[in-house]
Amino acid sequence: MSLTQRLVILAGLVGLLFYTATPEQLWAVMVDYQLSWYSLGVPLAWGLILGAFASLFGLTALARWLVPLTLIAISLMTMGLTGAAAVYGAHQLTDLIIPPLQVAAIGLGLYLFGYSYARFSAARNRKDD
Repeated sequence: MSLTQRLVILAGLVGLLFYTATPEQLWAVMVDYQLSWYSLGVPLAWGLILGAFASLFGLTALARWLVPLTLIAISLMTMGLTGAAAVYGAHQLTDLIIPPLQVAAIGLGLYLFGYSYARFSAARNRKDD
């Protein structure tokens, strides 16, 4: 079994821990961290912007961290999406899935950071040649 499969299985099982959360706990998390449907897009935007800036400033040391960053991003997305499905299955309220979806959005933001960094670095290297 590959490392990716192990991480996805583990993250999926950890995501199921959201199933045991009560609605009051989920509402408290949303209030404490000021989560809303609009805040789900913030990690995605920051990932794209910071990845482009990292490439623009020539941070070449990040290139060797792209594979671990991708594995972490996949794990967070799996955990968040599994948690969102578990919360919806347990409580049948779409408003309560915001906390696990925020975890998935952070994972997607990390992935977009790596993607943006790789794309801008490739374009810069192509321009240098």
